[in-house]
Amino acid sequence: MKIPLAIVVYGIFVAILSGCTIPVQPPPPTQATPTQAAATIVAAKPPPAPTMVRIPAGAYTIGSTQADDTEPVHQVTLAAFNIDRYEVTNAQFAEFLNALNIQPLRDAAAGAVRSDDLPATALSLLLEGVEGSQQSPLIALDDEHARIAIQAGRFVAQPGYENHPVTESTWRGAVEYCAWRGARLPTEAEWEAAARGVDGRVYPWGDELPTPERAVYGRGSGATAPVGAHPDGATPAGIADLAGNVAEWTSTLYQPYPYDPADGREAPETEGERVTRGGDHVFDSAPEQLTTFFRGGFSRAPDRGHRHIGFRCAQTAP
Repeated sequence: MKIPLAIVVYGIFVAILSGCTIPVQPPPPTQATPTQAAATIVAAKPPPAPTMVRIPAGAYTIGSTQADDTEPVHQVTLAAFNIDRYEVTNAQFAEFLNALNIQPLRDAAAGAVRSDDLPATALSLLLEGVEGSQQSPLIALDDEHARIAIQAGRFVAQPGYENHPVTESTWRGAVEYCAWRGARLPTEAEWEAAARGVDGRVYPWGDELPTPERAVYGRGSGATAPVGAHPDGATPAGIADLAGNVAEWTSTLYQPYPYDPADGREAPETEGERVTRGGDHVFDSAPEQLTTFFRGGFSRAPDRGHRHIGFRCAQTAP
């Protein structure tokens, strides 16, 4: 009896496989991050990392007597690091939320998510003030300034705000988003070095006063702009929106200068306010709050979402 060719080929294929061991490439090692909590809640792998800008190692001046709380001028020596060119957007944070093991119960508009829109396991992650919760949320989706909604069982950015910086993220939410990406929040000193440069600029773009062409400030609450929409306000290296649009979380506890990373201010589990930098878009922001060294006057409560605070991620450079 003649055996069909397809069966012969299949038999050879099985025989080959049965005598072979197929090597499995181990996953690349993950970078150390301020917290590993994200590993317990994230189910899907992250997207490719956005564009980052390398900041070279060296000595950088931080602080200024012009700041409201008179922070002394001093130098810090930093290792090389990378920092996001743009602030994290609503669409990017929604993608992070979709990677969590959360199945929304029904659709909800941006800023109108309620407890009955979500399963009980998600309440403490996504809504503020959940009774009995032992942890701060990742983002306050129940706040009117949140721009992320639920649609067809997925988290989506509000139409027209996809490329605006995410707001209402808590400090924990910012930390865990960056960890999901294999990154971390920048330290306060790194943030200032990226904004100020080795030449000690007053503003990210130089020493000239802010204008509406350079920065988003003095607007109504919630009136953010798309990230990167004001290239005249970028640093010489092309890092956008370090002044205005939204203030940004850093990894650092709010403590007096001089900056010393070994004094406990970079401890991720220590309770306390975390430094926010960079000015914001709301009506009471002023030019002096957009400087590269201003560190007072912003909300810093880490367990709350804020209408005017977002973030960007950093990585220690290889």
